Amino acid sequence: MTASPQRTDRIDSLDVLRGFAILGILVMNIQAFAMISQAYLNPTLGGSMTGMDFWIWVVSHVAFDSKFLALFAALFGAGMVIMAERAEAAGDTPWRLHRRRMGILALIGLIHAYGIWFGDILFIYAVIGVIAFAFRRASIRRLLVFAALFYAVPVIVGLAMTGMFYIMPGDEYDAMVQAYWQPSVEAIAGQQEAYRSGWFGQMAQRVPDAATLHVLALPLEEGWRVLALMLAGMAALKSGLLTGAWSAQRYAAAGLLGAGIGLPIVIAGVVFNQATGWEMKTSLYLGALFNHLGAPLVTLAWVCGALIVLKRGLWPSLLGRLRAVGQTALSCYLLTSVLCVTVFYGHGLGLFGQADRVDQLLIMFAVWAVLLTVAPAWLRRFEMGPVEWLWRWGVKGRKPALRRKAATG
Repeated sequence: MTASPQRTDRIDSLDVLRGFAILGILVMNIQAFAMISQAYLNPTLGGSMTGMDFWIWVVSHVAFDSKFLALFAALFGAGMVIMAERAEAAGDTPWRLHRRRMGILALIGLIHAYGIWFGDILFIYAVIGVIAFAFRRASIRRLLVFAALFYAVPVIVGLAMTGMFYIMPGDEYDAMVQAYWQPSVEAIAGQQEAYRSGWFGQMAQRVPDAATLHVLALPLEEGWRVLALMLAGMAALKSGLLTGAWSAQRYAAAGLLGAGIGLPIVIAGVVFNQATGWEMKTSLYLGALFNHLGAPLVTLAWVCGALIVLKRGLWPSLLGRLRAVGQTALSCYLLTSVLCVTVFYGHGLGLFGQADRVDQLLIMFAVWAVLLTVAPAWLRRFEMGPVEWLWRWGVKGRKPALRRKAATG
């Protein structure tokens, strides 16, 4: 299949990486669609952790967990720099346009989180994007320094919370275990019943699940992590890393370095959690820090590998499809949620809590196939994704052209 029609104002490598990120994010998100929310943090709730179940989780965790969310956040940060430069070149006020972009994105994220799927990242990106935009003119060195400082905050929080677990009264600790780590049989059945019910019935579970992310995870951990990665993405853009400006040899060296350091750190986390029996006091924060520290390095390896493939012109058909997904990333991200909740939630097939990790993997591949088919087909007829079109209309205040003009000769 030929690649989707190219627009001259786009950077090819960013579109391919964005499409790659959309697919990679689903490797872990499929678990959050299919199982109770605590099973994402405590995988012992989501399967036997033996045989094929165990190895699917290990590969997903080591190679994908947080790695593609990191890539997506970095690309979001890079996009801010590009948008600001284009706004200035057009005589617009970048800050004014950015505020409107983030405001509309926040609204889309809230609708997504509370109306479709609680695991939305768009609202968090919109909130943090307002802060990150202030750093867009910083040098590469300053961006990396601030990124490192912000990325260290979840480490401090994690160590503090781990210490707190060891000194808090036993009854308080047990209550936290039931709430965040090992819910009772009745609580698990309640979540399953809620998500297997109709859309209105799901609200009783979806609203608190989404609110937990927004009220607790955003200010304590996820917001700092996302901010750091957005700044790292700005630095990566300015350095030429994300634009394909490096040589294949330099990408290979950086990728091997990232994998050589990052993968052992993440694997050490798996060994640590297995050895400590997946107790909340050791695994919820302390055990998760291994992946937090190793994930950006593994992400670097993925990015370098993808850009080597792009520079060498390998797999052009697949790259064309990934490029199309990247050009319609917002629409494809939301379409992924619609497809997955239709499979797992009660207003669809109602498979929530019934699909093991093998089944989840097969469903994920099916969703990938839909995205890689629909996105190129859409772009053959239209200039941008449908949600991107609405977003741009809201930001610019005038309706942009959607249908692609037929070529004349």
